[in-house]
Amino acid sequence: MEEEPYIVQTLVQGLALDESSRGKSVEWPKPRRQSLSQRLGFQATERIQSDNDDTASQASEGADSVDRSSSPALRARAIRVECVEMCGTNVYVGTSHGHIVQYTINVPELTSDKEPERVCVQSVDLKLGGKRVEQLIALPMLNRLVVLCGSTLVFYTLSDLRAVSSNSAPTIKGVSCVACDERVDRTSNGVLLCVARMREISVYFVGADVRLEQQVMIEYSVASLCMYGNYVCLADTQTYKVLDLARIRSSGLDQGQLELLPTQQPRRDEAGRVVRPPRPRTLVVGPNEFMFLTASGDDTTLGVIVTARGEALRGTLQFPAYPVSIVYDEPYVIAVFATGRIDVYDTRSEPRVVQSVVGDVPDLMRVRRACVCAGGWVSTRVGRREAIDASDLRVFEPNRLHEAVSGRDRAVWTEAVDEEVEWRRELVDEAEPPVWPGPDRQNGLDRKTASLSRWTDANIVVLGSDSLHILAPQPQLIHIDALLHQQHVKEAVALVDAALKGTTISMQSDEVEYYMQVAGMVCLKNMQLDDALLYFQRGHMDPRALLYLYPSHAEYAGPLLVPFAHIAMAPTLRQLFYEIGDLQSIASPEQQSQTEDLLEQYLEFCRTQMNTNEPPYASDAVPVIDTVLARVYADNMRHAKFSALVQGPNSVVGDIACAYLESAHKYYSCSLVYMAQGDARSGLDLWRRLLEGEVSDERFGGMAEYLEYILGDLGDGVGHGLVDEYYWLVRHDVEASRHILGCLADDTVAVLDADRVVGDMQAVGAQREFIERLIAANHTRAPHFTTILLTAYVAEAAQSTDAESGFQSAQARDLGLTFQSYVASEHSSRARLVEMLGAQRSVFDAPKVLACIEDAGNLGVERAMVLARLGRRDEAVEALVKAGDYAEAEMLLLRPMARESLARLAKQDASDKATDVARLLHLYVSVVDDDMAARLVSRLLDTYSEHISASTIEELPEHWMLGVMEPFVRHKLSDLAQSERASSVQRSVAIAHEQNARMQCAGDLLNHGPVVLGVAQTCGVCRKLLGSSAFVYEPQSKQVKHISCA
Repeated sequence: MEEEPYIVQTLVQGLALDESSRGKSVEWPKPRRQSLSQRLGFQATERIQSDNDDTASQASEGADSVDRSSSPALRARAIRVECVEMCGTNVYVGTSHGHIVQYTINVPELTSDKEPERVCVQSVDLKLGGKRVEQLIALPMLNRLVVLCGSTLVFYTLSDLRAVSSNSAPTIKGVSCVACDERVDRTSNGVLLCVARMREISVYFVGADVRLEQQVMIEYSVASLCMYGNYVCLADTQTYKVLDLARIRSSGLDQGQLELLPTQQPRRDEAGRVVRPPRPRTLVVGPNEFMFLTASGDDTTLGVIVTARGEALRGTLQFPAYPVSIVYDEPYVIAVFATGRIDVYDTRSEPRVVQSVVGDVPDLMRVRRACVCAGGWVSTRVGRREAIDASDLRVFEPNRLHEAVSGRDRAVWTEAVDEEVEWRRELVDEAEPPVWPGPDRQNGLDRKTASLSRWTDANIVVLGSDSLHILAPQPQLIHIDALLHQQHVKEAVALVDAALKGTTISMQSDEVEYYMQVAGMVCLKNMQLDDALLYFQRGHMDPRALLYLYPSHAEYAGPLLVPFAHIAMAPTLRQLFYEIGDLQSIASPEQQSQTEDLLEQYLEFCRTQMNTNEPPYASDAVPVIDTVLARVYADNMRHAKFSALVQGPNSVVGDIACAYLESAHKYYSCSLVYMAQGDARSGLDLWRRLLEGEVSDERFGGMAEYLEYILGDLGDGVGHGLVDEYYWLVRHDVEASRHILGCLADDTVAVLDADRVVGDMQAVGAQREFIERLIAANHTRAPHFTTILLTAYVAEAAQSTDAESGFQSAQARDLGLTFQSYVASEHSSRARLVEMLGAQRSVFDAPKVLACIEDAGNLGVERAMVLARLGRRDEAVEALVKAGDYAEAEMLLLRPMARESLARLAKQDASDKATDVARLLHLYVSVVDDDMAARLVSRLLDTYSEHISASTIEELPEHWMLGVMEPFVRHKLSDLAQSERASSVQRSVAIAHEQNARMQCAGDLLNHGPVVLGVAQTCGVCRKLLGSSAFVYEPQSKQVKHISCA
């Protein structure tokens, strides 16, 4: 036979709602006018006579009204319970005459025959015209009680029932119905209220203050609504609808409104009387799922379950009549009928009745309503939630909490909440509100009370006219604790798994985790280590508690661990810890390593769990897990895992880990922790000690790893760390420091103490490399070291004249070639010398370098470059011409603005261009090589003819042919005013030139035989066939060329 899901427990029987006013004068309410639901056209199923039926009208009026002339006893009986709210042992009753009565009730065990003890704490008159209190909503963590009385929504403090200031919580009038956002637990620090006001839906956020979040104007008045997240399911006078609040905010009401089915409308019966339909009902039945009631055509009523998108994914419930009240407690729908019958429907598979309560409890035949409360004393939460968050469910052991809740003070529960929250924050730094422990007066749970699920969430209260009854869920796992006590672990776990099948209870719920933890501890006690690890993982055993079974590890992590007594844990589980004590002391020598492996594997599991969206452990467990895991990896030689742990994202407490690792002589592991946490200096100190042989660790990679680190991690920026390491490296291994010199950043080299390093570098012949690196990095002492380096280069360059010979050959083919350009492609000290002397940013002692060059005697170009830097241009030009670097001399003297000109090295004195050309012409004429001089003069005359006077030509040697002066003459003749004379002169020059050529050719022919050309003969310059083109023959080179190519 299937077990019924609920136990019916009488909470209050024979409730005298006026007992708080006994002995006092009582003001009885005025005759009630129609409620807002009646004015909207909704009323519990009854027939209202038509206007012309006076007899029926009088009968109806007599049934609903109170005879104010009757006795006080009759008036007292007329006061009824309209709604109820329950928080812990505090019960708040809303009455039909506009009062709220607070009781403190001591609830006995379920199935007990004892009558609950109750004490009336206070009764408060809402002073809203004696209208009935329609709804109470408790928000425990906010200390607020939301009250709907008549059509007015007001806010009271939950602890002492005082009205909240209108500045914090305004009174809202014209309210037809109100609902909480059921996606958020009412014990949270902020909830949303959805309020219907005639043709308006308002969403308020209730926190420290009440503020309006959203308003939606609708077409018809609302009679019922419920809310889940961004969705509101409501019934207005026409239809059932689902509103998507988020979509309404972005796109408007038309886009965010989904109409479902029409609501029942008033009708006339056979006698012509108007029959008002019952009030529509809507409720949340799951995440983004809603249920509403609709007539099926006969006397039955259908409960249609739809999603927020209007999809019917679950079956439809069928009720024998229209329920006067209906609530949802996952996965059950609880319907209350006018006959006093209560049916419980299971919505998980095919909807069906799983329990009916008919007259089992006195006064139940007069039951009128069911309410969903904030909850009584709970140890588990199996309420209306799509998932159970383990962080919301704790069993706390401090005696002071149990002592506090046993008092009778009206504010005792709020004091206990405040104490518990503060205690929890101090110990585990969690902001979530605690869930109250069960009402076990024997210091929490023991074996006689079975399990955490022994006390269920009593949040469904059924109302009679003067009584309250709890529908408490049956504990599903009542036998598990007894099996575990008998050490029947596998049977107990099988029972847990069977209880979870077909339910929405999460594997991470506290009750399931509790049994898995106990099962793991039983296996651990019997040294069944593999099973223990499995159950610890399923039960999410607190790793901080497990460490207390390893005294050495607990001592190591001591500053991080909270005291064992402060770790949230049921007494049954705590006792198992006390019985085991030191796990390693009860393990055999063969099992010692297995116990360490168990700890390692479980901490790894915990670490992965803490990276999930809903970590199952307290936040302060993270540094404990990582710090202990670092030691375990180091002790068990898990080198790869250790490196991955400390070098990745972690919460290892470096001081604790490094102190242990260094004391255990695990220097390399210690250095990795230092470096991973940003203390590179301490890590490198250990590495230097390892390289110097002071300590040893076989895991250290030696000099190669050291160099890789300082160039990779330290080399990314400039700092004293890298500089200090380089100083040490120079002293310890000069050769290694020489090899990494080129890898250092310029900024790092620029701040080196060069004098401190040069001496050590000189010992291995690396002085020059070091100085070159200093200069390249713009070191602060670069001028001094540049001078030293240049003198060294001068000494080397003076020993070879190969550069001059090669340059002269190349220059014969290209007069525009400079010595700088020629040697730029070479990798010699001469090339480096010329580059440094020609670099504008080079700073050195020029007089000293000039003296060194002049002593060498054969470095004319270099001497000219230094002279140019000193501003001695004329001397530099003369030196360049003497050295054969004619193009450089011409740029320096005549084209100082050229980018390649040496004139950029220093500011030069201004001079006349004609004078400079004449000077250079004079120097060219003096060149020893007559042919080269002629070529140079010819090019100069051609380029700067406008700056050359006729008197300058007189300096030219007489034996030079007219061809040398031809460009000059051509330019001068072009300036003649008479073009005919210019043409005549040019023809004469051309004839003379041709005659000279003929004479020279005739002379050559006399000394040379005939030139025979074949058909395939090509030009020696352009490599094209000569064909019939005019050509010349050069006897010296024996080449045949086109005239145009000659």
